[in-house]
Amino acid sequence: MMSWELRHELSDHSGLREEEIPVIGMSFDSLPLAQEFYTNYAKKLGFVTKVRNTNFDKTRKDAKIPINQSLHCTREGYRESRVKAATRSNRITATRCKARMYVMLDREKESEKVIHYHEYRELTMHAKCVITDNDEAGIRPNKTYLALANEVGGSSNLSFSEKDVRNYIASNLRCSDDNADFNGMMNYFVRMKEINPNFFYAIDVDDANKFRSALWVDARCRASYEYYRDVVSFDTIYRRNRHGLPFASFVSVNHHGKSTLLGYALLVSEEILSFELVFTQWVRCVGIVPKGIIIDQCKAMTGAIRKVLPDTIHRWCIWHIMKKTQFKLGGYARYGELSAMMNHIVYNSPSSESFEVHWAGFIKEFELGQNRWLASL
Repeated sequence: MMSWELRHELSDHSGLREEEIPVIGMSFDSLPLAQEFYTNYAKKLGFVTKVRNTNFDKTRKDAKIPINQSLHCTREGYRESRVKAATRSNRITATRCKARMYVMLDREKESEKVIHYHEYRELTMHAKCVITDNDEAGIRPNKTYLALANEVGGSSNLSFSEKDVRNYIASNLRCSDDNADFNGMMNYFVRMKEINPNFFYAIDVDDANKFRSALWVDARCRASYEYYRDVVSFDTIYRRNRHGLPFASFVSVNHHGKSTLLGYALLVSEEILSFELVFTQWVRCVGIVPKGIIIDQCKAMTGAIRKVLPDTIHRWCIWHIMKKTQFKLGGYARYGELSAMMNHIVYNSPSSESFEVHWAGFIKEFELGQNRWLASL
């Protein structure tokens, strides 16, 4: 079992799910699983890892049990070239990057502790110019990133990730006449409004005329809300567009048990202000607030709901909760039994009373009374 101790985190984790970010209390069944997790985390944030060193238990040489290991960014340290610039063909790739993870075995608890941090990456002026030109030409962000990587001999030689490219495009997307995508969206909204006056749309820009959010609700969505407005779901788990903008949707369930769309939105970022703008315009469109709303465990969404929908009952999505059980509870010795019992109680309880009784027994059986994650649900 391995548990994580985090001393410093990246300032920008937008776009990553909670379970993908190293935090205190994470657990893994083996060292390879911890390595795999950190490697995947590094890929999504634009750096590459390497095993710097591994120490083994000297008292059990035959078993070769690792007691600690450090994973570093491949761009750690700094090297000064001893070759004159005119004759040097290879780039100096070490940039004093401090991203690293230390895994140490706790003999008493048979666990590993980890320390990790990474410095923030910034785009170069050249990269910004290339990104801007390519975006205006309609070239996708991933193609732009590959082109920049090819210029320097591979992505490992870049100081930023593809996600940074997408974020730069999103934060600099302006509502101007030369922005074909924005004009296309506006023309579509206007055309739909002319076809059916019940089509609703709202676009928000900031003081600098930068796009912040867009909400649209067609006539069918508005009609569906009249019947299925008791409880709605809102999430942003869908694929982002070419500008890296999160796509969100309002969804309910009809009398056939099928999902019914109630509205759509594009946001520049998944921050409280963005969600407040979308929720405010959506309520303005539908007129009546829902009795309940279901979201994932996003703090920004929660903050926006408390402000815009203070009287609406707010609950977390059971799918998101159950997906995190291994991440949150995987370190317990009886995790297999624990997971099976938890699934049975959550999905097979015939009533709320039955659930409460069995849940209390579940907490007692596995001594989970002090588990902060379960207590917060």
